[in-house]
Amino acid sequence: MDEIIHLGDFWNEEGIRKHKREIMDDNREVGRNFRRAYRYIKGAYSFYEDSMEIISWGIDNAKVNSVAKEFIDLLFGDTDTAKKEGSIRRLFASAITPNGYVNYLSTLLEGNKVYMLEGRPGTGTEKVISKVMETAVEKGYDVEAYYCALNPLKLEHLVIPKLGVALATSNEYHKINIKDIVPINLDEYIDNKILDKYKCELEYNKEQFDSIMDSAIKSIAKAKEIHDRMETYYISNMDFEAIKICFEVTLTRILQYAEESKL
Repeated sequence: MDEIIHLGDFWNEEGIRKHKREIMDDNREVGRNFRRAYRYIKGAYSFYEDSMEIISWGIDNAKVNSVAKEFIDLLFGDTDTAKKEGSIRRLFASAITPNGYVNYLSTLLEGNKVYMLEGRPGTGTEKVISKVMETAVEKGYDVEAYYCALNPLKLEHLVIPKLGVALATSNEYHKINIKDIVPINLDEYIDNKILDKYKCELEYNKEQFDSIMDSAIKSIAKAKEIHDRMETYYISNMDFEAIKICFEVTLTRILQYAEESKL
């Protein structure tokens, strides 16, 4: 059974209506700033992708595959394929926020043995983690898969709770501040001739990426600033005491339902 709690029942409609024009204008500006930020992020990712492709031309894929196999052998050994596959819980550990790049990797990885994959875009960190994840699921292990905030299809981190093991990607945009880690640097498998040949392109791509992402973050910050201003029109017209009572009644009902479900 679903039930909707309408917080509009607890506001002073007359007081809010006095700010109708300001609320509509601010709401429109919030949308405009977010759309601008999304366009910037999309544009910035094009430069990131180009660097990925350049570096992929010089990566030794055979050695990257060997790294993945070593992990699989180390973690799973001769474990048979399970009769029932493990589950994948797909999550995000980082975000692009009004305050810039924010992540909670340290708290998420705490308590696990962490293998930290370092490498520039295109070195194959995602390939290694994906191979390990596929094998873990085949062997019946539930996993937590954490994806990239810039590209939600790109796997960046993996936790296998039952094994107490995590594989994580570390780069300048999300550092991992954990003492007990095992570093693996995939940059070692890049042909430096490729890096030298395309040095100007790679530097240009990074400059453009950082600049455009900075503009995206500023647009997100502007959206939040306007949204915070818009909230002031509601805050001064809300009956928070009535909301508190609603919360307490709702919590009591939820706990009662929880107890009934145990019977």
